[in-house]
Amino acid sequence: MNPKPLIFVDLDDTLFQTHRKQAPTAQHKIATVDKMGQPLSYMHPKQQVLANWLFQSADVVPVTARSVNGLKRVNLSFQHGAVCTHGGTVLDTGLQADQDWLALQQRDAAALGGLLQDLPQALQNAAQHLGAIRTQLVEENGRIVYAYAKQAAPEPLFLSQLVQHLPAEIMQHCYVHLNGNNLALIPHYVSKQKAVEFYLNKHDPQRERAVLGWGDSLSDAGFLTCCDWFGMPKNSQLDKFLAQSLIQDHHQKGFLGHV
Repeated sequence: MNPKPLIFVDLDDTLFQTHRKQAPTAQHKIATVDKMGQPLSYMHPKQQVLANWLFQSADVVPVTARSVNGLKRVNLSFQHGAVCTHGGTVLDTGLQADQDWLALQQRDAAALGGLLQDLPQALQNAAQHLGAIRTQLVEENGRIVYAYAKQAAPEPLFLSQLVQHLPAEIMQHCYVHLNGNNLALIPHYVSKQKAVEFYLNKHDPQRERAVLGWGDSLSDAGFLTCCDWFGMPKNSQLDKFLAQSLIQDHHQKGFLGHV
């Protein structure tokens, strides 16, 4: 049994934030750069303490919406594999695409026929009475992973309304990840949770290791359920959702807890 814990950790807004979300100071550390090599995201002092503790104490596996190329722009050294592109790609310990996971993804994509190629047009059709959007197919390892849409204008936000106009066939096979004026339309077989389950089945099939997880958003909740313990940043999307859910539960029942 490996005595070191195995830790799955989300990156953006968990271990660091972009400079738009926090103004960097002399105590901040550059965490990522953009495609031009310019500083983009920073770790504040507490995040630096957390990251140092994680890497010194455990085998750390990032679980991120970032593409493989996006992961390469993170100034942290990952030596135990990674989950990238919302779970569309699993990297092995050499940070090469895991061929077993890739084969499973290709099999599931083939079962959808041409649906993935049709996603950008479906998004455009759904947005035609709401506002202008830019769409693209996100590809990795020579295959389509998901479709992406971004509002041409940042305000007013309307992508949540767009979802209501997507065809039923697409919603049967895909789920939506919405973040402000950005939307990802992702086939069900692509998910952080499924990718983490695959990683554990391959690298810890007997579930002997202590597994921990950290994530900030509701989209991280799935993979966090694969962990023996998990946590979230203060004031994160998950933290606020949990707090609000507890308040509502208390108001409905008049007490905290379950019978």
